[in-house]
Amino acid sequence: MAKTKKFNFSKKEWFFYILSLTVIFVGLVFAIIGIIGSHLPVKASDNWVTISENAWLTNWSHMGYRLWGIILLLAGTAVFCLSLTLFAREGDRDSERAARRAQRLAATNLSTEEKVVEAEEVNKA
Repeated sequence: MAKTKKFNFSKKEWFFYILSLTVIFVGLVFAIIGIIGSHLPVKASDNWVTISENAWLTNWSHMGYRLWGIILLLAGTAVFCLSLTLFAREGDRDSERAARRAQRLAATNLSTEEKVVEAEEVNKA
């Protein structure tokens, strides 16, 4: 019977994974909307993507949906990779710490058993 390994995620780890995946999803949606807006077969005055870009996005950033989508995709991917690396390193440290502790306990058990064996007294009768 194979052992199944339990994965324990901390709240901080869940937070960073969900945050980065949300940013990636929003970036993907923005990029798709930007691509659809540039290829929509309607007049520029009827294109709802161009109108919404001009209404709220380009007023303060001078970038469209596609550029913001790419930026958000890159930022979300960077946060996800960074958090994955940091939490994996933390998990490796914990597993190494547990292995060293088990090794120390095994060494102390062996040394106490040897002392007990050496301390036995033989009756000379």
